[in-house]
Amino acid sequence: MEKTEAWSLYWQNNHQESCITKSNTEDHVILSDIWRCFSLQLRHCSTVLDLATGNGSVARRLLQFNKSLKVTAVDRASIDPKKYTDASVLLSTVHFIPDINIQKLPFDDCVFDAVTSQFGLEYSKLNLSIPELVRVLKHKGQFLFVIHHEDSEVVIPAKDKIKEFNLLLASGLLDNFELFLAGSLTLQQLNEEGEKILNNATWSKSDAITGQVFLAIDKLIQLKNQNQNLVVILKAFKDMKTRIDAENSRLNQLILASLSKDKVQKLCTSLEKLGTKVSFKLIQLNDNAGVMGWKIRGYKL
Repeated sequence: MEKTEAWSLYWQNNHQESCITKSNTEDHVILSDIWRCFSLQLRHCSTVLDLATGNGSVARRLLQFNKSLKVTAVDRASIDPKKYTDASVLLSTVHFIPDINIQKLPFDDCVFDAVTSQFGLEYSKLNLSIPELVRVLKHKGQFLFVIHHEDSEVVIPAKDKIKEFNLLLASGLLDNFELFLAGSLTLQQLNEEGEKILNNATWSKSDAITGQVFLAIDKLIQLKNQNQNLVVILKAFKDMKTRIDAENSRLNQLILASLSKDKVQKLCTSLEKLGTKVSFKLIQLNDNAGVMGWKIRGYKL
């Protein structure tokens, strides 16, 4: 699956955020505070370019605290927050542009007062995207990026999820279900193979991944038993496999995009060589509960 296709499917499923722990309200509080402070430092009617915007979480937070901002938001994926999400009224003024490679931005030099990104910039080839974002930034224009840390609370669990996906795909579960639909495997045989997987103690299984896949297959079996049209069942099964491939691809991209301290320092050095003043710091959770990511901010000299 193409990298951008995985993200297009993700954003078109009404996800408001990516790469934060949904159950942890602290994540939302920390990010909201970061963007509140940044937005309030921007002048009235400042122009902002949000890179790898997804469904506009950064734009939403910026405008929540400074409604005068003129936000343009781009993403390599086929985004359309106003169509695919329960878009906030705040996003009505945002100019969303899908299918944009941030390594080659379609804007003139020195046109934005600020450039932002939250868990997005690092997915690009930084040697190409960094010069571009500096190019479109005005003199004294500011930038702020929230970047994946290689040992963050999101990256570490992602490795376990990838392992589970790979083991599940290698187990033959999906292949056996196709054989069942084709009439080459009985329901009893399918159930027996499924029990072997569930009873396999060599790998951990979660409700969020293995559990959901088994539940989806059970629903498709029920449709078959109800004499539902086979074409409909096959389409639903194909859609399920596409979602599995997309999530696996997205998680692998997340791992590859996460940065060590050395890589962040190199990124900052690249920014400085292009004529910026830059600093970075760790974004830590309260009570030493872990790391969320890196915060990189600065301005164009």
